[in-house]
Amino acid sequence: MQPSHDQVTFHVVQPQELSQIKHAVKAAFVWDAQTLEAVFADHDTGGSTTLLEFEAERLVGILTIRWHSLYPPFRDRGIPLIQNIEIRYHDRGRGLGNLLLARAEQEIARRSALAGLCVGIFDDYGPAQRLYAKRGFVPDGRGVCKRHTPLRQGEQVRIEHDLLLWLIKDVAHLAAVMSD
Repeated sequence: MQPSHDQVTFHVVQPQELSQIKHAVKAAFVWDAQTLEAVFADHDTGGSTTLLEFEAERLVGILTIRWHSLYPPFRDRGIPLIQNIEIRYHDRGRGLGNLLLARAEQEIARRSALAGLCVGIFDDYGPAQRLYAKRGFVPDGRGVCKRHTPLRQGEQVRIEHDLLLWLIKDVAHLAAVMSD
């Protein structure tokens, strides 16, 4: 069942709300304390922004924008990084991730012409890979990386969560649409 757009709302987390929001997020998602703290790192300094997605007032999704990515090619070009994208397990496959990404792209377009994200390369990441491609994200041209370092021909690696494909999308057109 696809979400009804009139029942989906978004909330930009404000620094003064962090304590209250962390409790709500911990109740909705199965995260340890370290993950929870990492998601909300740099909020108090403006280094990141987190979006919460609600369907009929029930928290169903979360996403963080890092305004200053640690990935050198994004950092050097001022490309914000979308990360920690999570839709509650039982709500996946209904278009909620697509709506959340669309809202994040709008938020980024206020400050940057490009948005970036990364995705793992093994089968668990298949649905995310498809979603990002459908939304127009394309590889940044460096190939698969082990965290931030591109793999080289002949290199042998173990397929783990740190093998990533970094993607970018032009969101400049959204800034023009939002100003109309």
